[in-house]
Amino acid sequence: MKKNVIILTHGWTGSSVFTALLGEAGYWYGSDTFKKPDYDTYENFKLIELNKRLLSELNYTGNREHEIISLQTLEELAQKAASIDLSPYREFIENCQQNKPWIWKDPRLVLTIRIWAKLLPLDEVAFIILTRDNEQSWITANLRRHIESPAFTRHYNAAITDGLKKFLSENHQDYIEFMFEDLQLTPEKTIAKINDFLGTQLTMDNVRSVYKFPLYKKTKGPKEKLLAWLIYLKNYRQRYDVSSQSDGVN
Repeated sequence: MKKNVIILTHGWTGSSVFTALLGEAGYWYGSDTFKKPDYDTYENFKLIELNKRLLSELNYTGNREHEIISLQTLEELAQKAASIDLSPYREFIENCQQNKPWIWKDPRLVLTIRIWAKLLPLDEVAFIILTRDNEQSWITANLRRHIESPAFTRHYNAAITDGLKKFLSENHQDYIEFMFEDLQLTPEKTIAKINDFLGTQLTMDNVRSVYKFPLYKKTKGPKEKLLAWLIYLKNYRQRYDVSSQSDGVN
């Protein structure tokens, strides 16, 4: 029996493509997924709802997209979970278990995975950490009008990734790590690693069916980079920068 999969990411890392790709291998991503105007995220809609509910019950008031998340914040959220009713979350896991193998993907898991871990059969879960080339990540953020400095992007991504790896280490969980650019630039090598890790039989036909952009090149080129800089400079005073942030995960 294949293990279930949880993708952990700081966001904008092509996780929707990876999830759709694993859907080609038979992984269940939910009967209803969250769709953005231009693409399907392949995020289980119920998982998103429960993560939002969980953060509300934990009185989380931070801005996960614009704050460098500290280890202290993550630990405090996990401790607060002891005081809330977790039965709706257990019920959701039971429903997912009836549709094995399943796959979870929601950037909010950065904040909630330590709580889910107390309820999940971790021996039945495989983890994938997704990151992205920092320059590509910075370009994407600013094109989406998330105005942030290159330094902020680097610190933000590193803090989240380090925190996720610390969580997996503490729970003695193996994982495989990719950058989005691995799938773009070396797709054959990437799917071979996925197949070896998960016991799947994905092919290049599966990749081409879920990734509609040209392979063997990065998504954001010189034109997108120039536009991102113009947007950044125009909105420079509103930028997010490390000077006004905490030290993040350490």
